Amino acid sequence: MISKLATDLAHRQIIVDLTIRTLERDRMHIGDFKMQKAFETWFDLKVLELHSDLKAVKAELGKISAKIQAVTPNGDFTIYTVVEQRRTFDLRYLNISLKNWTENEVRRLLGLEHKSVKVENKLRNS
Repeated sequence: MISKLATDLAHRQIIVDLTIRTLERDRMHIGDFKMQKAFETWFDLKVLELHSDLKAVKAELGKISAKIQAVTPNGDFTIYTVVEQRRTFDLRYLNISLKNWTENEVRRLLGLEHKSVKVENKLRNS
């Protein structure tokens, strides 16, 4: 069975990676904002902050000999294959759950009320 630490770190890596991609994509749509430069600066700073966080999470996963090996879309689900000390496990997420967790991370970055990461809010399958 995968360790709770590996599950938590893999979850964090998944959400941080999705948040980075979401912010980079959304940044392209602020061209008509009157405060465009301020928003661009905020987006850039938060993406840099998240890249640093992602690097730290990957390093922590590496310390316990774990990593996310593959991502497989499967209809309404996305399956992340995690390898920990030569054992392979799948973490299954509903796509809407991934969207909600990513939105929650953006809320955290904005300083708004948000939920903390809880493993039981996602589907796990080994």
